[in-house]
Amino acid sequence: MKEKKHAAALPADPMALEAFIDTGAAMCGLSIDPAYREGVKVHLNAVTNAARLVLAVDLEDDAEPAPVFRP
Repeated sequence: MKEKKHAAALPADPMALEAFIDTGAAMCGLSIDPAYREGVKVHLNAVTNAARLVLAVDLEDDAEPAPVFRP
């Protein structure tokens, strides 16, 4: 699987994740209580890893969902 170029914008290392949290919180006008910061970091890291998996899948331009789901 090749990684798409926009996946590189996701924070990869712990220091980048810290900066991402600080910047995102500032942009939203939020202050993160230090007691919750580690939890925010853990969950953001999990979402980032999930996003990497999704973004790594190459779909054709004409790929569309099936009109009817049949298990």
